[in-house]
Amino acid sequence: MNYLVSWYSKGFWIATFALVLWHALKDKGGWAKLAQLGLVIGITIYAISFSFIQVTAESKLIILVKDLLLLGITSLLFQLLGKYKSIYWLSVILLYAFSKLFLGEWQRAQVYNHQAVINTENEWELLVSLDDKSSYPILKSFVESHDLMVQPAFFMNEAEHTTLDNYYSIEIPEDQEKNIIDIKAQLSSLKCISWLENNEKIQVEPDIPAHDINRVFKPLVNDPYASKQWAADALGWNEIYKLYKSGILKVRKKSKIFILDTGIDGNHEDLKDQYVSIDAKNDTDDKGHGTHVAGIAAAISNNGKGISSVIPSNEFVSITSIKVLGFYGAGTQRDIINGMLKATDNGATVINLSLGGLSLDSRQKAYSEAVEYANLKGCIVVVAAGNDNADARHYAPANADGVITVSAIDTNFNKSSFSNSVEFIKNKIAAPGTDIFSTIPNNQYASFNGTSMAAPYVTGLVALLKSIKPELTTDQVYQILSETGSLSKTPDKTGRIINAEKAVSAVISSL
Repeated sequence: MNYLVSWYSKGFWIATFALVLWHALKDKGGWAKLAQLGLVIGITIYAISFSFIQVTAESKLIILVKDLLLLGITSLLFQLLGKYKSIYWLSVILLYAFSKLFLGEWQRAQVYNHQAVINTENEWELLVSLDDKSSYPILKSFVESHDLMVQPAFFMNEAEHTTLDNYYSIEIPEDQEKNIIDIKAQLSSLKCISWLENNEKIQVEPDIPAHDINRVFKPLVNDPYASKQWAADALGWNEIYKLYKSGILKVRKKSKIFILDTGIDGNHEDLKDQYVSIDAKNDTDDKGHGTHVAGIAAAISNNGKGISSVIPSNEFVSITSIKVLGFYGAGTQRDIINGMLKATDNGATVINLSLGGLSLDSRQKAYSEAVEYANLKGCIVVVAAGNDNADARHYAPANADGVITVSAIDTNFNKSSFSNSVEFIKNKIAAPGTDIFSTIPNNQYASFNGTSMAAPYVTGLVALLKSIKPELTTDQVYQILSETGSLSKTPDKTGRIINAEKAVSAVISSL
């Protein structure tokens, strides 16, 4: 790969200097033709080597646009300098020196940065856990003898509270991926390995287009699109606002909601006043999924803009993004778990995971350990059940121990046709997931369907409950949600439907 990048850069600069020389020699007959030949040779080398560089199509387009801009600006500059011969040739010398010292390296860096994206996407195929970190030399010896790669899988601040620091990721080169079953068998036979599982690919639950719903409902907030939020009426948000205005509903500790998704548009008009950034790279959302989820959980209520949420005012919660999924909504189990650990270490009260996929392993040990780490630090994890109209037991992280798993109901209080069923999940609950109107990037709004939309209703309510009574645990919160919840028309498949008014009243009465 290094030689391809080198020839790509050389081809570009051969073409550039040929073009620069042509501007100076275009009236010189044979010299002009020689410069034209150099331009053709340079472009040919550039095109051939660039075509074989392994980056995504999107990355190639970005690099190509940058190269063409650089070439165009250089050509224009030397065209303008054509009448000043002494300055022209001095500029050629300076350009050559500059290209050798800076621009060539910068150009190669662009490729390597984009190459890193494709090389890490959906790789590190295996996660292994050692019985003790002192056994690492045995694992390393195996990896080196099979031409594999290994690195620590997970990173957290307080390793003493978990065994996740005993996990390592193993990269299997593309030419050996056909042998993955044999490699797994050999790894399993090593006495130092206590657990082995696939670093499963995770896909954000897709945005399913929906219809806008206008319900006969008079919201007590002044948000102009509140009438499009049928869930606000179904879940009793007016009563929440009455409790707040009466002074009965009071915050004891501000909850921190972390959305692990495709990012959040942190400048959205209906989110920015309670959005907290921990890294600028998380504050944009090219896909829009994370922003939609964020609005459902914690859009600013009664601000005269957009929609409302169960959160009656900014004093109760903040919302933060960790981007764990790429442009196309894809990531890996390792990405998600590291996001969970980072959120927990940054003081998360509630983590929302509106993502998942069919699980290839019988149980998700690493997910469950990450949830346990979060729970030990007072954080509750809420997960979407999945959109395949199947059994959520077979979907991760919906099947992880210690999470609250959320199915979706439609406007008639039936299980949404797409929603996975949760009848065999321990902490199961339901929320609206059909025709859900919420925020999308660039101060826009749209309706989508999905358990991705149902989960943040629960996340927002859990955050509100924890702001009233911060010491609540996952089991206690789930008990409140279940005991105060309403019955759907298919309760065995959905669990009970959250009832915000009753859940909040129950917590207030327990103080």
